[in-house]
Amino acid sequence: MSPSSVESKSAKNPTHLLIAYWTFFLVQTFDCFLFLTLSPHLFKISSVLTGPTRFFIRSNALTLFPFVLLVFSLRRHHVSTEVGKTVLRSFVMFHAGVLAFVGWCVFSGWWYLDPVMGVVGFHGSWLASGLVAMVGYGSIEA
Repeated sequence: MSPSSVESKSAKNPTHLLIAYWTFFLVQTFDCFLFLTLSPHLFKISSVLTGPTRFFIRSNALTLFPFVLLVFSLRRHHVSTEVGKTVLRSFVMFHAGVLAFVGWCVFSGWWYLDPVMGVVGFHGSWLASGLVAMVGYGSIEA
């Protein structure tokens, strides 16, 4: 094993990224629970919750949780390792995609969840944290 691979395995991720991974795990796990239960705290207009819509929302919560758990489980891989870079890239792409989707839905008038600024705030900060780590460790050029 080369010395650089030993160093990168024992290196710790930046604190901001660890905080991002932990808060992502906690908030998204809670979100999955709220979506599975179709909590009235999330939905402003209950009439949009038709049978097919309820199925779609619950199935999305079930398919999101493994991704959340996977990112959290691999959080200790340093961003300079291949596994760490892959986790970080998927983390960044996920949050960029969510922000693009939320923006599109809000501006199209299709947004029916209540805490839109909370969604933008959390995903925006997670995206920023991931991008800072990617720039800091050479995954992307500044």
